[in-house]
Parts: sequence; structure tokens; C-alpha cells
Amino acid sequence: MTAAPTVSELVEGATHGARLEGASRVAAAAGDGRQVRLGVWLDGRGGVSRAGFQSTSCAALIAYAERACQLLERGRHPRELPAEALRDAVRGVHPAHRARAELVARALADLAAPPQPGAEP
Repeated sequence: MTAAPTVSELVEGATHGARLEGASRVAAAAGDGRQVRLGVWLDGRGGVSRAGFQSTSCAALIAYAERACQLLERGRHPRELPAEALRDAVRGVHPAHRARAELVARALADLAAPPQPGAEP
């Protein structure tokens, strides 16, 4: 089994930081002066064909969001990515910043919820 990527690997190689216009679904979470937005583009079967994020500038938050997007594109459902799973999926996060996974997990939980009638993507 391959080891989880590190914060520095994820931040340095980040490819999912993106504009979210046109996404099928967008969800956001904020707290402690930080925020993250996740967007997914769904294929014809309801699977994620593309994922992207926007976030404030915190390396741990960027790493968790980048890893979440990678996992979504590999077929993981947002419900399968609670905060603890994200913490396990990223190595090298400073203990004081491990709570950043909660923000990404909250946005993922909103992506997993059924869309509300009249809600914008």
C-alpha cells in the first residue's frame, strides 16, 4: 500500500485549485477565519468527473482540500470522507492544524446531501 501524501507534496503538486463556475454542485464551510469551497462536476451517471476547490491560504487546509478532490475523482463518495479519513489521507500536518480537516469534511457532507429545490450549484 502506498503511503498517504504529505502536506508539502499536496501543496506543491496541487492541481485542483480552480474556479468553480459551472460546477454541478458547490459546497462551502468556514470557521476560525478560514474557509473552503468544493465543487464537483458530475458525469452522466452521477459520478464525479472533476473536482475543484478554493480556500484561504493555509497549507493544511489546501492539502486536505486537494486530497479530497483527488479521492472524489477516484470514485470515493463524499460520505466516505469524514474528517478522520482526511486526516489519515494526508501526512505531515502539524497537530495544531489537524482541525482543518473538519472544514473540508463539512463541505463534503454538504456535497453528499440531496440538493435543495431552487438551490444554486
